[in-house]
Amino acid sequence: MKAFTLVCTSLAMAISGIAHGAEIDISHIQRLGPVIQLTATPLSKSAQADALRANLVTNLVAKLAVNVVEGSGLKKSNSIQVFNQQLTWQAASSTAEGEGWLAYQLPVSTHRFTQGTLTVKGLDNPQVYVNGQLVKSANEVSLNLTNGDYQVLVLADGLQKEVPFSLDWQGKSDVDQLDFTQQKSQRVSAQQLFDAKVINSLTLSPNGKYLLQSTIEYQASQGDTAIEVTELRKVSDNSVMYRWQDNRPSSAVWSGDSKQLAFVANKQIQLLNVAELTIQVVASDIDNVSGLHWYGDSVLFNWEKPFKADEKATSKRFRALEDRWSDWRNNSQIYQLDVASGFIRQLTDNKISSSFLDASVDNGTLLLTRSPVDYAQPAHGLTQLVELNLNALTETVIGQYRSFSSALYADDGMYITAGPRFMDGVGVQDKTIEVNDYDGQLYWRDGKGNVSALSKDFTPAIGSMTKLENDDVILTVTEGDRSPLYLFDKSKKRFSRIDTGVDMVDYFSVAIEPSTPTIVFAGTSATAPQKTFKMTLNSSGKQLLFDSQQQSYANTRFGDIQDFDFTNKHGHNIDGRVYLPADFDASKKYPALVYYYGGTSPVGRHFTGRWPFNLWAAQGYVVYVLQPNGATGYGQAFSGRHVNAWGKYSAEDIIEGTNAFLDAHDFVDPKRVGNMGASYGGFMTMYLATKTDIFAASMSHAGISNLSSYWGHGWWGYGYSGVASRGSFPWNNPELYVEQSPLYHADKITTPLLLIHGNADTNVPVGESHYMYTALKLLGKEVELVEFNGQNHHINTRQARFDWWDTTMAWFDLKLKDQPEWWNSLYPETTEQQ
Repeated sequence: MKAFTLVCTSLAMAISGIAHGAEIDISHIQRLGPVIQLTATPLSKSAQADALRANLVTNLVAKLAVNVVEGSGLKKSNSIQVFNQQLTWQAASSTAEGEGWLAYQLPVSTHRFTQGTLTVKGLDNPQVYVNGQLVKSANEVSLNLTNGDYQVLVLADGLQKEVPFSLDWQGKSDVDQLDFTQQKSQRVSAQQLFDAKVINSLTLSPNGKYLLQSTIEYQASQGDTAIEVTELRKVSDNSVMYRWQDNRPSSAVWSGDSKQLAFVANKQIQLLNVAELTIQVVASDIDNVSGLHWYGDSVLFNWEKPFKADEKATSKRFRALEDRWSDWRNNSQIYQLDVASGFIRQLTDNKISSSFLDASVDNGTLLLTRSPVDYAQPAHGLTQLVELNLNALTETVIGQYRSFSSALYADDGMYITAGPRFMDGVGVQDKTIEVNDYDGQLYWRDGKGNVSALSKDFTPAIGSMTKLENDDVILTVTEGDRSPLYLFDKSKKRFSRIDTGVDMVDYFSVAIEPSTPTIVFAGTSATAPQKTFKMTLNSSGKQLLFDSQQQSYANTRFGDIQDFDFTNKHGHNIDGRVYLPADFDASKKYPALVYYYGGTSPVGRHFTGRWPFNLWAAQGYVVYVLQPNGATGYGQAFSGRHVNAWGKYSAEDIIEGTNAFLDAHDFVDPKRVGNMGASYGGFMTMYLATKTDIFAASMSHAGISNLSSYWGHGWWGYGYSGVASRGSFPWNNPELYVEQSPLYHADKITTPLLLIHGNADTNVPVGESHYMYTALKLLGKEVELVEFNGQNHHINTRQARFDWWDTTMAWFDLKLKDQPEWWNSLYPETTEQQ
């Protein structure tokens, strides 16, 4: 074991060769205090010591100045007032006058997973915190730090008179080195990306004056419990009018005159009077209510009755393939609440659930859908579009469709979103090519029932739609790897992109005013955190309402991002982008990670999410993200190559793209390239491992190894396969189900493979990873399987997400950086059977 000392000369780091504990140069440390104040007992002796110190540290961290380094000296630091005492962070070497509690801060940077012991000397009852989180109350504290930037804070009751203060660091081995140089900014952390406050709901009043806004954030002290807040804000000055944290409103909807807000809370339907800010309960003792919609002076809603299984039953007879869905036997119908009297009447009564789409007060009708069991044609599902006459409560089935998404009334007809094959393929651009049912299209159905395609020549894939008063519609679309908003002008039959200034629109709401409709939207870009803006359709000017950058990332640095497209051997342009490390040096050779989905949607330019490209780059990887053939948003021909292919085109593009990426970027080490994907991307990772040895290590999360088993067992397997394997089944196309299944080619795999799976995954059952793990173990191949207990298809809870990210990056550090320490600390070898 070798220890070291760091001494700051400009920004350089010098390492001593002594073999024992090394004292950290005190010039790197700042001190606050002693804080002289009358108190009944020292910090650590209080009856509420843990809470008292945790609260103190939280506030210190929040107010801690980011010191600016100029040359070899500190330029300035912040002052803090504690009761009536003015305190300043100052050099730890200065004389500490008086008695009282003290805090010491020390900047720490690592450039790999680092382990060691921090020894505190000369302090009474010290507590060591890293980035505001308590590590341990002790004089010797073990630290395990991943690649990143940290603030170490030590809190103590006071100084020991007989022992001078010092902080000593001793690494576990020669590689466990720390840099104590004060940084002007910090690399992004996993905690920032998960915990930062973001908007997760926006509902704008019709007149554009009021905004109902919900936020979500996390704090380490709250663990997996999210902090969720809903606020009613005045748009003109962004001031808060009303706030909910408990019993927050759901399914909120504005009345047409913007005077009332109807919502569900505490098993009630409530009305908020905006002028008086008073709440009236108009319906009580209701549960499982959703989808509120104003209809004149009444409110429509869906009310679900959960299926109650026989608790004494020892078996379950399946009624249909859909019975694998846990909520399929629940029944939801549409009800109407008369606000004035509080009377509720049931509008639909059917063995099949009824889902509300839209209402026309002028015509006295509702649009709704039902989904009867029908496997006659791919994708093995059917949607009935039904019109309900509200006066007579009679129903008319408008049509039954295989690729239907939604419908909205307009003055002389209705808009419909569906796949290209809708109405016998009226939306198919080229009858000679295969099309993808997930490539959303926009249609018009006139009053006589005639249907015309509006987006046949429009490349982006249509998502949701919102109708304006003049019958124009605002659309969410997938356009390449971006998700912008578009306006469809009905009179001109023209699509125009709305200049939001963000790559990905996460949420939006529209105030429908006759002349100048107003939009409020929240969105991100590849290296830009979430912002919320207000804008009008006839202007590119924007009013900033919320800025996650300012709140959570003001002192964070990110690497650059560059577009990297290439033309494949078939002449197709393959879209891609490259993330560079935060402290990129073109003279170095970097390991790289290649990420893709390969399924039916592109990998969007989200700032964060389950796949944190910015975090990987911050940890020293060049990251290449590409969009192989089969993805929507690039035209019908491009997305159609997803069908009955299961990796054929996608694998070619990924291999060809990786080679092009390596040829174009000489700062990437071609022998240290890893690849990964999830779900269909996890399938692609396993499939690629049977086709190429270009990758030095691979990770498959929740991947499919056997197409037949996923088709027959996964929650969405038969339906998704109805699109991805349209018309193909194990009995009529066994070649597809065998040849494209990685399991049947496991003997060809030479790449070390990490399999990660949630053992409660219903979408892709955990057996899919077990099949491949069993095969590779019997073949003597290098493979690891890590299950996440209780996790479904997505790893969503806070700590599990961190553990999942750590597992992934530790694997690639092991294989691509020759740094086994992180992986070994997470999953140490043992001779015992556990």
